[in-house]
Formats: sequence, C-alpha cells, structure tokens
Amino acid sequence: MRFKMMACVVAITVAIPAMAQETTTSDSAPKPVKEKKICRREAQTGSILGSPAVCHTKAEWEKIDARNSANADNALSNSRNTQNGGINR
Repeated sequence: MRFKMMACVVAITVAIPAMAQETTTSDSAPKPVKEKKICRREAQTGSILGSPAVCHTKAEWEKIDARNSANADNALSNSRNTQNGGINR
C-alpha cells in the first residue's frame, strides 16, 4: 500500500511540470480559427445528372454573391440599352 502511494506521488510530481510547460507553449502561439465551410449545389446547364457541391467560407460566398449580383445588374443594363437603340428611358 505504501509503495502504491509513493508511486502516485512520484507520478504527480513528474507530470505537473510537464503540464505547466504545455500550457505556456500553447498560450504563446494561438492556433488560427478554421472557418466553417458552407457547401452549395450549383446547377449545370445541359446536365441531367446531380450537380456538384461547391464549398467556400462565408466570406468567400459573400464575395461570389456580390460579383454575381454586379454581373446580373450589368447584363440587365446592357440589354436595356441595346433594346432601346442605345437610348435610356
């Protein structure tokens, strides 16, 4: 019984400095937070098969959506200009 207690005391004494060392090294260099990926299915023109999933972060999807919105606005603006003979109403 006495041998088991001494073994536990020695094990704890050895483990405490090792645990303290690990916490100081992890605090000095925090790991970057990995952003969660959001996946969407994109339709493919002319395909009857399932559409592939495309995954990006939230910030990347916001940029893609803004770019697509600007492209749609430009396409509408150009089509209005050509339908009216180049004259905006």
